[in-house]
Amino acid sequence: MNRPAPLPLGDKKKQQEMLDLIRKKQAEMESSSSEMHPDAYKKPEPEFEGSVNPKTGEVNGPKNEPLKHGDWSFGGRVTDF
Repeated sequence: MNRPAPLPLGDKKKQQEMLDLIRKKQAEMESSSSEMHPDAYKKPEPEFEGSVNPKTGEVNGPKNEPLKHGDWSFGGRVTDF
């Protein structure tokens, strides 16, 4: 078999330092990812009252315009397509 050899790894001390930094950053991200920003729990105020949108005439549609800044947002979650 004529396969190339693996690349040399270099300085073991620098390698271990990099792995420690990566693990430390991952641990920080895991601990903070469970905390959500307070704005994530807020629901937007409806733009109109009743079941008919006065701008479009749509019946039983969304109370807020879903298309904002070129994205669709539902319950604070945005989908870009």
